[in-house]
Amino acid sequence: PLPPRPLVLWTYAGLGEDLTGTPDEARRRVVVRMLTELKHPTGTHVFWPFALDGGEPSPEASLFWSGVKMLDPRVLLLFGSDTRDALDMPKTLKPFGQLRLHGRLIIQLPRPQALAEDEAAFRQVQAFLARMLRFCCSR
Repeated sequence: PLPPRPLVLWTYAGLGEDLTGTPDEARRRVVVRMLTELKHPTGTHVFWPFALDGGEPSPEASLFWSGVKMLDPRVLLLFGSDTRDALDMPKTLKPFGQLRLHGRLIIQLPRPQALAEDEAAFRQVQAFLARMLRFCCSR
């Protein structure tokens, strides 16, 4: 079930597969660990795929953006440059980069698989998110 008012929306290539029955174990471990360590209240985060079948966006990327509009999060976390590119975000948006779009903060981060393979990178992303998402703790 979708939370009624999530503050943070996560998306990455492979999320559709992770949600529809063929999850990648490395991605799952990274995401679960990240959420656990953030210690935000239930309902703060929501996962919304930009594609269901392996990473290519649906012919209508507007479906993704319609979901974003409906869910109305304050922050979008885009994991991986492949996600950035699939959503037609500026190529100047790099890991840890940020931009504002339609009143939302969009943050680019490394792919979950890269974080699964590199503890230092995971720690760096975790510290960055803890700082950027401080507002989630005061819910």
